[in-house]
Amino acid sequence: MKRRICAGIVFVALAWLALASVAVADTLPYAKPEEVGFSSERLGRVTEMLRTNIAEGEIPGAVLLIARHGKIAYFESLGLLDPQAKIPMSKDAIFRIYSMSKPITTVAAMMLFEDARLALSEPVGKYLPALTKMQVATDNKPDPEADPHKITTIPANRPISIQDLMRHTSGLTYGFFGDTPV
Repeated sequence: MKRRICAGIVFVALAWLALASVAVADTLPYAKPEEVGFSSERLGRVTEMLRTNIAEGEIPGAVLLIARHGKIAYFESLGLLDPQAKIPMSKDAIFRIYSMSKPITTVAAMMLFEDARLALSEPVGKYLPALTKMQVATDNKPDPEADPHKITTIPANRPISIQDLMRHTSGLTYGFFGDTPV
């Protein structure tokens, strides 16, 4: 349970890092963690957990930036940026976060939801017009001897909602799944 809570804290911290550039970090004032509602002792535990993860080889390094109310409460770099070359991690390191952008985007959307600026049931096409009139693939092949990569599409039964995107049930796929018709 503790590890799951710590992993959640690390995720939130990494999300903040992904959203805040070092250029912005250089312009934000620093504050003691307690001044903005954090505990120095608990942030120290997060740092120790990351050091343990690094020592056990789970991750090579990490950068942790936590800001609140426009002030940086915590900003540390730990471990190695390049383990083979033994290059230390820097605070301005750039990371590929791949699918971690999905929960970050979802958290941002939920903040808008909490402020009543969007509804989860709204169609995505309201904000992204290119997704207004979506088509879906059918199982019907007009000619079984025809190109197996050719698909038949029909209009979707309903528009994709914001909630569909958050649940990953929109039907959208990645473009790197090889030679498929979808």
